Amino acid sequence: MDNKGKSKAIDGYVQTTSHFHRGSGIDSGKEIWEDDAATIALGGRQRDMSLFLSFLDEQDDPKSEEESTLHNQKLLQIGDTYINPFQPVNSSASTTNTVVKDYTELHSQIPLPNMDVIQDLCAQSSSSSLGIVPSNFANMMAIQEACLRALIDPDQEVSYRLWRQSREALKNHYALDVEMACSMGHVPNINAPGNSEFNSLLKLIKNPVNQSMRLINVKGHVSALSADPIGSCFIQQKLDEATTGEIVMLYKEITPSILTLATIAFPTYVVQKLLEHGPPVYFRILIANLMGHVLDLSLHLYGCRVIQKAFEISEIDQQIEMAKELDSNLFKCICDQHANHAVQKCMECVQPQYIQFIYRRLCGKAKMLSTHPYGCHVVQKMLEFCKDPKFMDRFIMEILDCARELSVDPYGNYVVQYIVEHGGPRHREIIMLKFAGRIVQMSHQKHSSKVIEKCLIYGSYHDCKLLINEILCVGGGQTADHIVGMIVHQYANNVVRQMIDVVNDWQFNVIVDVLRRNRDTLVMYAQGRQVIAQVERLLNGMAPSPDSLVQTLSSQFI
Repeated sequence: MDNKGKSKAIDGYVQTTSHFHRGSGIDSGKEIWEDDAATIALGGRQRDMSLFLSFLDEQDDPKSEEESTLHNQKLLQIGDTYINPFQPVNSSASTTNTVVKDYTELHSQIPLPNMDVIQDLCAQSSSSSLGIVPSNFANMMAIQEACLRALIDPDQEVSYRLWRQSREALKNHYALDVEMACSMGHVPNINAPGNSEFNSLLKLIKNPVNQSMRLINVKGHVSALSADPIGSCFIQQKLDEATTGEIVMLYKEITPSILTLATIAFPTYVVQKLLEHGPPVYFRILIANLMGHVLDLSLHLYGCRVIQKAFEISEIDQQIEMAKELDSNLFKCICDQHANHAVQKCMECVQPQYIQFIYRRLCGKAKMLSTHPYGCHVVQKMLEFCKDPKFMDRFIMEILDCARELSVDPYGNYVVQYIVEHGGPRHREIIMLKFAGRIVQMSHQKHSSKVIEKCLIYGSYHDCKLLINEILCVGGGQTADHIVGMIVHQYANNVVRQMIDVVNDWQFNVIVDVLRRNRDTLVMYAQGRQVIAQVERLLNGMAPSPDSLVQTLSSQFI
């Protein structure tokens, strides 16, 4: 049975017990407890009804001494401490603490809710032993239903904590559910005495009946709700249909505590979504509260996301001021797993002429940054967005001077690939001259093989011709059988396949001749069969069926 079904079972129990008189209602209550639906509603575990209704039995049908002794024998005994539900719990705080401690140690043997029920009933029985009867029967039933709802609450940790605090804390937590059940769906006033406004708001938000709630209904609780996962989702969803007044209300409540909210997971989503909705005068005020803390927030897991959004929507004066704060410790930011994204967003959103002080500091550090796991991304952003020739020419030449070294680096190879793909013909020509005489060796290396592939894709006809001729003639012009080793290699195989797509007729005939003479060896490898299939498609002008790849190629070669 799901939680909805369990709730209905409890509501039915409350409605049934609310009509019987205290003197004659004990039997009806017992019938409800013995019902299978009630048992399932309590989590599928059979529970002793006397633990919940003992205070009613004591008032209307006092037990004899013999019955009381028999009942006490069935009560739980934890560790060396005997738990008497009829002993006032406040008479010995140390005993209660010992019971809770012993229970925590033995939680694997004893169900969690039972112990808490006994503690709660101890408090109830203390008033019963003094002859104090609940002044309101509805209040008593509300407390009992709160206990039942706690037993089926999916968040057992919350109900356990409330049970350990007091009966009133438990009732207040489930007050909304109880009152809605008793009022047949009527939503109670969240400002009613004894209710927690924040918890009541969360209950209202969770209730599917209250889908018409708006942001104005949570006024005064925006900061607290944004820190809750459900409250955060509610605010983000309602922002799409919010009025200007509601958006202004959010800004006024979030802005004073923005430095705290920007470092917490769920509020950061609210802040980012709020900044997308303006009005400009208010998000300028919010961003102004970030000034002086941009560096610290950029180094934070969640704060860096707020700074990135601020760079996207802020005006140029605030962008420059934030960029200067990053520049105060620029290389620490670039090498940080979070702050490097803020630096990238700065380069992306701020016009180059306003952040020349950042580009100037990067010059001379190209090799160091290109070999860093986070710095390589910043270098690529600079290559993409910096348009000032006096910085770019110097920076690119630093990279080209160590292009061969960077090509074999796990991170530097991405920088070289970016220049090959987006750089000018002169840059690619310099790179090819750096690689001359080492093409085959680089093709067998994991990272540099990717650079060679990029050269074949984006290089000019002359560049590709020189590269392919070096691969084919590396054996001194006598034979090209060394290509077989490249074909079956894990990384060089991709270079050969890319080479086949751009070769001229003479180069293609050399490759076909190598495949013909080494056919028996190549078909033993998956990479070899892939190259054979590729050449076969080029020879036939169409893609044959997979089953005939080797046979078709063999028939043409023989």
